[in-house]
Order: sequence, then structure tokens, then C-alpha cells
Amino acid sequence: MSETAYNRQPVRIIEIEQPRCSLRFGILPCTATGTPKCYQTYWTCRDRENYTPDGFIRWRFYDGKNGNPFIYEEFVNENKIGTNAFPVLQSASTIPSRINVGGQSTNQSPFGVRAKLTVSLAEFEFDDHVGDFYTGDRTLATAGFFAKFMARNPFYPNMIVRDYQGYMGQALSAMVMREYVLDNIEQTRTNEIRVTARDPLDLASDKKAQFPRASAIQLVNDLDSTQTDIDVICVETELSDAFGNTGSTRFLRLGSEIIRYTGWTGTEPDLTLTGVTRGVLGAVAATHNAGDSAQRVGRYENIRLYNVARDLLENHTTIPARFFNWAQWDEEGAVWLSTLRTSATITEPTSAEVLMAELSRDGLFNVWWDERAQVIPIKAVRPPVTAPEVWSDDQHILQDTFAETAESDDFITRVVLFYNRKNPTITLTDENNYQVQSIRIDAELESDGATGNAIREKKIFSRWINTSSNALLVAAQLMLQYRFIPRYLKMRVDAKDRAANIGTVIDLDTRLKVDFEGNKALARYQIIEVQEDTPGDSMSVEMQSFQFVGKFAVIMESNAPDYADATEDERLFGAWIADGTTGLMPNGDDPYLIQ
Repeated sequence: MSETAYNRQPVRIIEIEQPRCSLRFGILPCTATGTPKCYQTYWTCRDRENYTPDGFIRWRFYDGKNGNPFIYEEFVNENKIGTNAFPVLQSASTIPSRINVGGQSTNQSPFGVRAKLTVSLAEFEFDDHVGDFYTGDRTLATAGFFAKFMARNPFYPNMIVRDYQGYMGQALSAMVMREYVLDNIEQTRTNEIRVTARDPLDLASDKKAQFPRASAIQLVNDLDSTQTDIDVICVETELSDAFGNTGSTRFLRLGSEIIRYTGWTGTEPDLTLTGVTRGVLGAVAATHNAGDSAQRVGRYENIRLYNVARDLLENHTTIPARFFNWAQWDEEGAVWLSTLRTSATITEPTSAEVLMAELSRDGLFNVWWDERAQVIPIKAVRPPVTAPEVWSDDQHILQDTFAETAESDDFITRVVLFYNRKNPTITLTDENNYQVQSIRIDAELESDGATGNAIREKKIFSRWINTSSNALLVAAQLMLQYRFIPRYLKMRVDAKDRAANIGTVIDLDTRLKVDFEGNKALARYQIIEVQEDTPGDSMSVEMQSFQFVGKFAVIMESNAPDYADATEDERLFGAWIADGTTGLMPNGDDPYLIQ
């Protein structure tokens, strides 16, 4: 539809997608009986064993201004419906995703900031004329829409909220859309309803996803420190579910002991472990009493750190699979993260979000919710693979929108890293429980002339780092990123620059960035937050100073040309050895840096 056809009248539509059962009593194989008949939701269903939520209804709301956006849709007859918009939207606000590069900023979660949508709606009377299979069999009650919605849906599993922004007359598919997971609906005042929704990574938070999950396993008999016949009471899945990549070899924690087993016999709930080995993975065999609780242990062996993150998100959270592009993960990981491997043990339920933050730090990558692409990507902490775009005062930055802050609390002069845990049942922050303590110090920064003898220490306790090379990389990256006070820029740019997104590296050409002689100098930053102020008009971005400045060596094909014969692009993403005397390339260019 042309701009003239929809007249550029702005409209915002909030959509709540509610799963609904496709079975219908008397028509489809639903065996429910009695009254009242269901409303196609789990908690109103009288035949829950056959509940099949493969349909949906998309409830839509707008502010009632600029006319009525007629958008009713039936996607697959009456089992999949999108309603017209009810004119009850009062306000809607968003907090965009924000990455915490390397997980080290002290002023936010190590996992960054989760995107959030908050919506205020007016309660309204509703007679269930849409979406109810059995209106002819009921005495219709015109109670409040949300009062009934909450009574029929006390929980919100798999419910999606979409925020559409566009123009009156536009198809929904043509509007800017952001998608969230429904978190809560509450009545704040007599006639006001507040809906909160968050990005899908919120499903990895403490209360919603833990690894390993809490176990319901009970010891039947007393055990001495040598017995290998172990009887337990539990359902079979407590023993069979995978927590890691060790296949048929699995682990249990009893008190301070870790037990390895390879199978079980019996009929649930009375099961007997087989292939038992006592006191493994650095823990010591001990005695135990009948009735003691056992906890499954998570164990990863010789696996890339980013693949641990994938397993946590894919198999131990309820984040829908459609929000992942694993091919993108594999491509990024194979090129930039293939050498970072781990063997690690998690002996008690731990938030998947906490583990993801540790993995991002020790695996040198970032994971975030891309609101535009509706996907959760991964990006290594690395140099850009193409020459960064240059943003200037004249062509990109909107006038009087440039603001800079500096986070002095994030500045560090040394990294103390503890790795190779001895006993994984002992608290993570016990310094005596590590085989290696590595210290990296920037002596120049700690000198009197540089910082007045400032010592700013970053202490890391890592369950994931096993090798000195991994420890060196993590410490070096942190020192590179935070050896100077990190600076953050906020600005607004024109909509023509909207291709830039979280993770994009930008070179700024602005009069506000100069060298020590006062001459304008390019400054390199990475975008960590993007928010569109007005779709199609402008967007706000926040950037963090970026450490990878210079030419970084990249392994080349064996038939690569000599430096003198290489093109500028080949020189930018290649590697040649500098002159041993001058330290420069043959034509005087700066040498390459090792990542």
C-alpha cells in the first residue's frame, strides 16, 4: 500500500497471542463432559489429558486515535484467529536490549539488560463473541475482558506479546514489529491493566531455568564409603535426563560426594543404580543415611564454551526454538571460538542466566536478543571483519544529541584469575579450591606517573577455564578493554543508519573526539544498545569504547600475494611479517597485531 493510501497516520498495536486447544467437544476427539464447557485453555479444560494447544487467538489493542485499523484474520478457520483491535491502549514503553561486553561492567547484570515492554490498557466489558466455540450454550457474562482472561489463564506459558508500530491502513506485516514473552498481567487500579513482557532470554533467568534442575531422588538405605549397590526412590527421568555431554555416563551428588553411574535397574519408583563409581571428579567418598536426598550433577567434558551455552539455552530453558539460528552460532564459533574448550562440573541447581554470564566472560562472546530480527545471535569478542562505517557530525549524528559518560568503577589495572577447581562441591569463591592462580598486571598503569599508583583489581573465579592459554586470553581481553576508563556515548542518528545494530563497530569522525594535539581523530566504538525513537525517522544508540584498533593478523591461504602486491582489502584482513629492524611493513605501514 502506498504512503498516500495510508496517509502517514501513526498507529501502535499491541498483540497478545494466547495458545488455545483445537479440540472441540462433539466435533473433534475431545471427551470432556459437564458444564460449564471450556474456553479452549488448559485451566478451563475438562479433558486435560487430551489438551492440544496447537491453535491460537491473537488479541489486539490500540489507542483508538486516527480511526479503526480493520485487521481481523482467520489463519486456519476458527482455531487460529487474529482479532480486530480493541481501542483500550493507554500507553506503551520499551527498554531495549543492552549487551555487557565481556560481562564486566559493574553497573549492570553480567548478562546485560533484558529488553522489556510495559503496556497500560483500560479494562473493558467483553461478551466472548470472539474465540468461544460454545456461545450458544452459555448465558453470556459481560464481565471485564482481562478479569476473565486472568481467571482462565492463571499462568502464561508460551504466550507472546507483539508491539507493532506503523501507519493507519498498513498491513501488520509491513509495520515495525518487536516480539516479547508475556511475563505478567495485573490490575493496578479499578479500570487499569498493566501488561509486562520481556525478551525471550528472560526465560533463562534464575526462577525460570536452572542447570541442573532440582532433583527429587531419595536414598533408600544407609551407605558406607565403599558400597556400590545404591537403591533410590525416584521417577526414571530423574536418572535418565541429560545434564551435559557425557552420554550414558551420569553423575549424582550425595552430600559432599559425587557418584558416577552408567545405568539403573528396577521399576520406578524403586530403582537401583548400576555401573557405580564412588568419590569422583575431585570429591571424596563418604557415608550417607537412608532418606538423604540426592541431586543430579551437570557435567561437560572437552566441549567448546559456546556449545555449552547452546546446550543450556536449547535444552534447559523454555525459549522457543524459532528464536535461534544455530547455523549463525556454528559459523561464528568455528571461525573465532574453536580453541576455547572446557571440562566443568555444576553440582547444584544454578541459574542458566548466571552460567551464561560466566560463559560469555570466559568464552569471549556475547549473546543478546535482537529485537529486529527476532533472533538470539552470538558474536565473539573480536575485531570487525570489514572496515567499520564512519559516522560524522554532518552526515549521521543529529545535532545536539551527543552525550558521553565514563564509568571509572570499571577501570582495572590487574586481573587475578583462579581456575582449575579441585573439588566442584566447594563454593566457587574459595581461593584454596583452585589449582592455579594467575595474575596479570599492567605495571605502567600502576605507576605513580600514570595513575598515581592506583591498583584496581578484577578477581575472577572460573569453573570453566582449564588451561593457561584460555586464562591468558580472558585476562588479556579484560585488560585491553578496561585498562583505560571505558567511555559510553549516547546519540541519535537518522533512520538511514538503521542497519547498524547491537555489536556493530563504528568509527566516529566528530569534532568532539581529538588527539592530544587537538586535531580531530577517528575514535572506535561498538554499539551496545539500539532503540528506534520513531520508526522510519530516527533511532537512539549507545556505544562503548572498542579495544580492537589496528590491523589484526588473520591466517591466509597459502597462495596469498606478497604485501606489496596485495589489495587494500587483502591487507586489511591478512597477515604479513613486519621488518625486523623497523617493525613496519615494507612501505612504512603499521605492523599486524596478534589477537
